[in-house]
Amino acid sequence: MRKIVKLLLISALLLSRTSPLNASNVIPINWTNQSVLLDGQCEDDEWRDATKIRLPAQASIYLLHDRDSFYICAKGIKGDTTVLDLYIENTQTGHLHKFHLSAQMGEQIKTEKGWQKTGSWKLNNWTGFWVPYFGYEETEEGKRPKFFRGLHRQVQILRKKFPGDQWNIMFGVHIKRNGEWTEYSYPEKASAEEKSTWGSFSFSKKDG
Repeated sequence: MRKIVKLLLISALLLSRTSPLNASNVIPINWTNQSVLLDGQCEDDEWRDATKIRLPAQASIYLLHDRDSFYICAKGIKGDTTVLDLYIENTQTGHLHKFHLSAQMGEQIKTEKGWQKTGSWKLNNWTGFWVPYFGYEETEEGKRPKFFRGLHRQVQILRKKFPGDQWNIMFGVHIKRNGEWTEYSYPEKASAEEKSTWGSFSFSKKDG
């Protein structure tokens, strides 16, 4: 009987060491000593050691941090258009913050009065790489802007914007591929309106 119990304990330990990232764990965000360039490319050298979260349809989220900043990159495959909605809880105020990156960038804050807009392009302690466009094209619905495909959404948030070394976060990644939009969330069943369904992420190392 003791041998069976011992084997079960060893098996549980091995499973815990090899289990994939999931919302019940505190996920460490990898440290970087490199300067992170917001250029729409997750494959650049500075992202090589990032914490990586795999989503369906070959989409991914890359995470890094240094002493001052938290960096996020969301990507699909070549030719995709990627849009990112990033949600972070301010544990000091209890407010929820939504950062949106598509052809525009903006922040919303949920208070007791509901979601409040701070306005597009009003970037308070954060910035990012949006979906760039180049000129216009004629369509059946008239002139429309032409957007670059294949570039990735990137965000840099100063760590002083939110308190603590562990943040409650949700990611919403929207992918346009072959003319169709699909949406993926991490954690998988997280809700933007319910922070208890979000994931816990920690900054894995401090400078000095």
